[in-house]
Amino acid sequence: MSTILPGSATTAEQLTTLFALGREVTSVLDLDELLPKLPQLIARLTKFEAFAVYLLDPESDQLSIAYSVGYPDDTVRTLRMHRGQGLVGAAVAAGEPILVNDVSEDPRYFEAVPGSKAELVVPLRRKGRVIGALNLLGDTAGQFSETDEAMLRQFAAHVAVAIENARLFEHERDYTATLEALAEIGREFGAILDLDELLTRIANLTRRVIDYRTFGILLVNEETQTLEAKVSVCYGEQTRAPGVKLGEGLVGYAALHREIVLVPDVSADPRYLDVVKDARSELVIPLLFQDRCIGVFDLESPDLNAFQKSHVDILKLLASQAAVAIENARLYETVRAHQLRLDKEVRFAQRVQTALLPTELPKRLKGVDVAARFAPARSEHAAARRTKGRRRARRVFMSVSVLPRP
Repeated sequence: MSTILPGSATTAEQLTTLFALGREVTSVLDLDELLPKLPQLIARLTKFEAFAVYLLDPESDQLSIAYSVGYPDDTVRTLRMHRGQGLVGAAVAAGEPILVNDVSEDPRYFEAVPGSKAELVVPLRRKGRVIGALNLLGDTAGQFSETDEAMLRQFAAHVAVAIENARLFEHERDYTATLEALAEIGREFGAILDLDELLTRIANLTRRVIDYRTFGILLVNEETQTLEAKVSVCYGEQTRAPGVKLGEGLVGYAALHREIVLVPDVSADPRYLDVVKDARSELVIPLLFQDRCIGVFDLESPDLNAFQKSHVDILKLLASQAAVAIENARLYETVRAHQLRLDKEVRFAQRVQTALLPTELPKRLKGVDVAARFAPARSEHAAARRTKGRRRARRVFMSVSVLPRP
């Protein structure tokens, strides 16, 4: 392993520069701001023609370019390297820098930038694990020295800390924003009492916290013991989806057992029903209300392992809010239907009462003025229902004013 040895003015200047660069890079907490700074700072340490930051995806164990200078756009967009593949993958696998001053002589070399002659790769290590690599390419054989390797290694240690800090900061910021969005969504759910409008709104608002490809809301029909598809969105378009019997498929299983179902590869799960043709992974969240499943959220994706624990946690919170809102909307529909029926009955009673009244006032009596007023007994009807159960009471009131003549 090469190190920077003290004892010369040049080395002292390099150490001073490294210290200053380390402080500068670790002070940045935004990853999008941090990555473009790296080639600018490394240029103060050594010369290069092309530069790239590779980051390792722990799920797929693949390296991809997070930021680059001098790389072809197509390469940046499509290049994926497994651990151990190419010089970058080899450095990540070994956890040690690799310096090759004539890439034509190394069989591990993978040409990402045409015309490159030399390559220096330094892994990014944090707490005993490799999270990526810094890669320098030169157009001249023998361009990089052992001093360059040692300086870049020291700088990479600061970069790894900065990347982890930026990721942690971004995660906390996103989590806070998600909680705020969920609170806002919950308030909006509570303000909607029309069931169809509510379900459509749930599908639209869910996209604010989960960028889904296919999303469905299925509600339990207690009479038929089936899940009926109320909302189905596929790639942003409303679609029609079939119902499912309780216990069948992943959605039926989740509803029947009242538990979350997360399947990274639906082709490997015998419970899966082939409804969405390009589905590769699926996540089903039951809608629970007072220990009773009233329906499910169903998300499907054309990508393998598309849904993570973070998606589950977010959708659990959203599902609990949605379940309450759905039950409130259902209750409102029941009360509204009952009120409409009651209003219809009252109007009918009023017509009957009106027909029973005399069409003319009594003949005028000597010394007496007669007047009449008719008032439908709707409030009396309601009071009678409260005190006498379901028996209906409708009354006609006639007030007679007897005014003696002076």
